[in-house]
Amino acid sequence: MSAARLTRSRGMLALAASALLAACAAPGGDPSATRAAAPTASVAAPHFQLPPTSVGTWVELDHVQAPWLAGDAPVPVSGPVAPTRIAGLRRDDGRWLAIVMVQRATGTAVPCPRPTGVSLATEGDGCLRLRRDADFDRWLERQHGVLHQWVESRGWAARPRAWVAYRLPHTGRQTLEAHVLLDPALIEPTTRGSADFLAAGQPGLEWARALAAATRAADGSGVLALPALPFAPPVTPVAPPVATPAVVTAPPAARTPPPPPRPAATAPRRDRG
Repeated sequence: MSAARLTRSRGMLALAASALLAACAAPGGDPSATRAAAPTASVAAPHFQLPPTSVGTWVELDHVQAPWLAGDAPVPVSGPVAPTRIAGLRRDDGRWLAIVMVQRATGTAVPCPRPTGVSLATEGDGCLRLRRDADFDRWLERQHGVLHQWVESRGWAARPRAWVAYRLPHTGRQTLEAHVLLDPALIEPTTRGSADFLAAGQPGLEWARALAAATRAADGSGVLALPALPFAPPVTPVAPPVATPAVVTAPPAARTPPPPPRPAATAPRRDRG
């Protein structure tokens, strides 16, 4: 090798070494920071369209970068980088009746979990799950520990809770998932007999399937139109006041004065009989 080539090779090696040292010394030089970069606006979580109800008030709570909340599949993101939008149904006394969370994964698509006792069916090209007693035997804490801790730390928890989730996975694309924690009374009627008990789960199943359809639609529209809860009565619209017709009373009829009294009849005189 000539002296010129040797000098050039040494110079290139020195430049490469300097760049490597600068990358290691600079803040954020950790490769994991690149994986956890904030997503762009094009992967924001869908907005909510919330139904009117008379049992509380829907509140838009937050739009944040959060960890992936599902615990029944591989995590598709590294760190809190999943765009997450949250809304809650709060009663007048401050109790949370429902918390809705929708997330969009920015990494590898997440497949549906294997069917379990909480799986309902494959809805469209996604998977729907429902657990009516989510806190029984610490199921939610053990199965979805990140979701449980994340909600508890923000004071959005209230018991008893049912859990409904729908995941819309896409091969090679982003994953969209919605979670709902809610008071079971909002999706189950009061049972008063055997027939009521056997049919009590049907409204909740129908609502869960409506949530799945709304999540599929939100994947394209960017708006999750949350279906009305079956036992959260909608707000009754206030009827416009009915104009009361004015009542016109006729003036009192003129009174004719009574005739003067007749003079009393006098008895005939006897001397003229």
